Amino acid sequence: MLLGALMVAYQPEAGGLVNRLLIPLAMAVATWMMVQNVAAVAIGTGVLAAIHSEPGSSDPLASVVYPALAAASGLVLALVFVRRFRRRIAETQEARWRHRRERHDEPGDRRS
Repeated sequence: MLLGALMVAYQPEAGGLVNRLLIPLAMAVATWMMVQNVAAVAIGTGVLAAIHSEPGSSDPLASVVYPALAAASGLVLALVFVRRFRRRIAETQEARWRHRRERHDEPGDRRS
């Protein structure tokens, strides 16, 4: 509902900080509330911010804020993927050790 209301209120051709930054950020928050996936929102935010950025432009929003937002989204995405990778490695390592303990505890598998 919130995302729909923000989409109706959004006017891409209108200038100003509210239409160019605050409403899109509120849309990102509403999207996160719907999907509950930080990685998906970070990808969407980063891509849209990168598309709208214009380094060297006289517009501070397009030359500074959008590239910074794209970089921050990339950092969030990298942190999410590193945490997922580490968790997966830890789960795999624990499964291997559990398998070794179970194999070692079998009575017919004793080696002298």
